[in-house]
Amino acid sequence: MKQLIYILLIVIGATLTSCMQNGGNIGYLYGQWRLEEVTHDNTTSVCDTVFFSFQSDVFQIRKIIYNSYDYSVFMGLYQHSDNHIKFNIYNHNSKEVISEEDKQAMLIDLASLHIDTTSPLFQVIKLDNRYMTLEYNDYKYHFKKLN
Repeated sequence: MKQLIYILLIVIGATLTSCMQNGGNIGYLYGQWRLEEVTHDNTTSVCDTVFFSFQSDVFQIRKIIYNSYDYSVFMGLYQHSDNHIKFNIYNHNSKEVISEEDKQAMLIDLASLHIDTTSPLFQVIKLDNRYMTLEYNDYKYHFKKLN
């Protein structure tokens, strides 16, 4: 009976630790962030329709369009260092971006976020467990963490 209890404890322990990434420390970036506002040249635009999500080395940007009840989704891989986040966007609205035509359609959609390339490099101004500020092409993006 003792042997069965030890085996169960080992299986439970292995199961719990296998679900944790980096020993349980997944960092501040992990989760979903809502873009609260964008600032540029002393002008602030309030925003509540753009969400960035991070998990492992994968990200998703979801831009909701309320008047048409539609949305755009951008997905890809990212690399995070202390001072930068490098995005590589490979997918637009559930379609892999392969052709030049696909790329141009994605860039037109990204333009509303002031992003002009499929591989933007954002500077990390602030990142903690509740707030994140990123900068790209003199635009500052202010986020609040949702979960």
